[in-house]
Amino acid sequence: MAKGRISFWEGNGATQDQVGNTLSGGVSYNIDCKKGDQGFSNDEARSLKLEGIPGITLIKVYDSPSASTDDDWAQILIKGPITDTVVVGSFNSSANLDGGNVVVTSHYRNGLDGKVSRILIDYLG
Repeated sequence: MAKGRISFWEGNGATQDQVGNTLSGGVSYNIDCKKGDQGFSNDEARSLKLEGIPGITLIKVYDSPSASTDDDWAQILIKGPITDTVVVGSFNSSANLDGGNVVVTSHYRNGLDGKVSRILIDYLG
């Protein structure tokens, strides 16, 4: 069974250039964008695309390189398998996507889009 794909994008709505490597669904990651982990550049990502994710996954993106919640951060909770493609168009606003199967919770201070420095992905099964 395919594990799906997670990709981050320079533009809102999964447009412009892809940022970093395409990540496999069903895998946990701790990505430091400032260090170039997984090919990521600091302060680039504005959106993400989820394709065929196999199960419950928690994605957190942070303005802070240390994953501090004192600055902007967002959580994307995938409650169950995604069979198609879901685009999280922005990290600056909360949303319910894919019929509520994907819940974006934004903790907005002064803007996270284009300022992502740390990405944590926990595959929970």
